[in-house]
Amino acid sequence: MNALPVPLARFAATHLGSLEDLKVLALCVEERDRWHDAPAIARTLGMTRGAARAALDQLARNNLLDIRITGDLRYRFRPGTSELESQALALVDAYRRNPSQASDAIGE
Repeated sequence: MNALPVPLARFAATHLGSLEDLKVLALCVEERDRWHDAPAIARTLGMTRGAARAALDQLARNNLLDIRITGDLRYRFRPGTSELESQALALVDAYRRNPSQASDAIGE
């Protein structure tokens, strides 16, 4: 089995704590012009609201999401640097091509 390239594996290990984080990141990347909240993420991905909120918070803490405060917290894919953006996009692309390979990089 091929492993992820070292920079992507390092990015995944550094910025993602769980498979849920990776799934939420992938959804946010794919719908990058849309603001997301935890209940909608939970419904879309079939996870608990708590897991969705934890993933969104993790990604925001790691400078991968922009936050907007309305009635709820809403998040959108908007990394703080172009390097973070390119690494996130490459990881999501790798995840879409080979989910188990990308999942292995975060220890799931």
